[in-house]
Amino acid sequence: MSNKYLYILVGAIVAAVWFYTGNSAYYKGETGMSDDWWYAMILAVGLGAGSTGGNDLVSIFVEGVKGYIQTLLLLGLVGFFGYSFYSLVFGQAMPDYMELGKVIVSIMVSGFLTNMSLSYLKKANV
Repeated sequence: MSNKYLYILVGAIVAAVWFYTGNSAYYKGETGMSDDWWYAMILAVGLGAGSTGGNDLVSIFVEGVKGYIQTLLLLGLVGFFGYSFYSLVFGQAMPDYMELGKVIVSIMVSGFLTNMSLSYLKKANV
């Protein structure tokens, strides 16, 4: 088995973990995966998910973590200010801090798993 197929396999496993985690009780919305989970994936792709380096399984993982920390922090800030703005303007109330924490965690976890999956798949040239 060449490295290309190994990267495809690991990328598929991380994508399955992304899907399974998004459907878990904590992240799940009323009708399936929450909108936060999907929006975080779209934001992560737009912010360059999968563009980290590395030459083997471990180095891709390490570069995926180290090279994406700034983007994860940016996603966390976007979640914080976006949810706070939405609550203040449309809900006309102070944001619920438990829900705010859930939104930030959802965005960061989904962004991280999206980055890892795309990192392996881009390395496989798929």
